[in-house]
Amino acid sequence: SSGINAEYGGQQPPHNMLGFTVLSLLIQLTYSVSVSSIIVETGTGKHDGTGDTLTMTIYGSKRDAERISLGKGFTAGSRRTISRSTPDIGTLECVVFQTSGDDLWVPKEVKLNTKDGASFSFPNSRGFGLSNSEKMSSGWAAAIGFCTPITESTAGKPRKCTIKTRTSKNKHAETDNCLLVPRIYGEHGVVLGESMDRMNHDDFKPGALDTFTYQNMQNVGKVKCLSFNVLRGDDAWLFSYATVQCDGESVKTFQNSQNQWLSYDVSEGVRFIKMC
Repeated sequence: SSGINAEYGGQQPPHNMLGFTVLSLLIQLTYSVSVSSIIVETGTGKHDGTGDTLTMTIYGSKRDAERISLGKGFTAGSRRTISRSTPDIGTLECVVFQTSGDDLWVPKEVKLNTKDGASFSFPNSRGFGLSNSEKMSSGWAAAIGFCTPITESTAGKPRKCTIKTRTSKNKHAETDNCLLVPRIYGEHGVVLGESMDRMNHDDFKPGALDTFTYQNMQNVGKVKCLSFNVLRGDDAWLFSYATVQCDGESVKTFQNSQNQWLSYDVSEGVRFIKMC
């Protein structure tokens, strides 16, 4: 397994770096968002453009807008406006970009415009690139992530958070092909964790307790809820419970009380589960 690079975007300095297999933009705003257009600026470097297709999923507190196609042919130095309309998704939590192929792509900046005239800008200030190639080097990955910090009035010091999962002992509960990304919901906002796919480790065996540690995670206050998103994979996973412990807090346990299977294939399970 392999992680990817991630970068915080927005107007404030980054609190931490993540590694996960998506390009994600995390917004800590209480806001009703209906997207009207997406502006994608590609870097000006010789190899920054791509001929591969880009897709985007917008995660909101009310609903998600999944697999929005942005098209292909993002040449170096180009600026493309894509008209895409979404319903009101509630508070904008994450935006996830994925690429279809191995060709590298380096975004310069991504902007979201809403139907009421608001705009969200996310510069790729560290110049990370996207590619599905297995031959990755430093600074390149299957996707990259941007997150904006919460406001200074509510932000605490970055902290370490640990998520543990207990895979069920039921038949076929284990998985080796189900890419999961967690979100921790706190009293001051939401933070996205890196993919639950540890390097050189076979995760999610039957009955196994797997531990995922996130250093210098943005502090969103007291943990309230935990969610898992399935981004890709053709194998289902069933877990019994998950726990979260962040520095300065006791362990919080979330039960999979409905024995809900997780899978990208909706005929086998759900792609998203949130526990509070």
